[in-house]
Amino acid sequence: MDISLFSKCVKDLIVENDRVDVPYLGSFTAEMLPATYSDHQTTIHPPYRKMSFHKENISLEQGRMLLEKVMKESDVSLDQAGVELGWCLSRLSSELEGHKSCKLPGLGVMRANARNEFFFVPDDHLDIWPDGVGFEPISIKVSEKEQEREVVPAAEPVPATKPVPAMPGWTVQEKQEPRRQVRPVRLVLIILALLVVLFIIAAYVFTDEMSPILDRLLYTKEELELLRR
Repeated sequence: MDISLFSKCVKDLIVENDRVDVPYLGSFTAEMLPATYSDHQTTIHPPYRKMSFHKENISLEQGRMLLEKVMKESDVSLDQAGVELGWCLSRLSSELEGHKSCKLPGLGVMRANARNEFFFVPDDHLDIWPDGVGFEPISIKVSEKEQEREVVPAAEPVPATKPVPAMPGWTVQEKQEPRRQVRPVRLVLIILALLVVLFIIAAYVFTDEMSPILDRLLYTKEELELLRR
């Protein structure tokens, strides 16, 4: 059994289970994480299942699910599957202790620190959640032009005045300012004043001719008879 078959067995099981126990090595676990924003809040990342590894002592009985998977994939007995899995894990542990890294095809990379503590780094595009197929990050970055439109509102255009179409038989006249009109009372007063002025001038110039007229205007009939006597 090689490392590729081991990786395939673990991946197939982790898709349908939240935990896969590996005898003598540890446990692979998967947890559901919600959608998140990017650092600058310009992208929304969809929810996904995160896979991780925890080193611990796992017995053959605890790792029976993996053993049965190896048995099915290798087409061997359960005992033989245990033997082959043991050889594979022994080589994996030696690789980690010696080179501090071991590639798990289709899953990611197993690593070890200076104290030989194992941990798992999943591939960037690891897909262990069938229900999330097709989910893509959503960009919410606003372009500079859109930002300007939001910050500086565009001035509303002033509608141009349209000429009124002339109907048949109609004439369109331009609006004119109303002319000042002289009131009738004022006109009468002006005429009377002019007449009085003309009368005074005539009486002064034509004293003899205007004297009878003035007498009739200034005196009554009885007073005129007294004056004549």
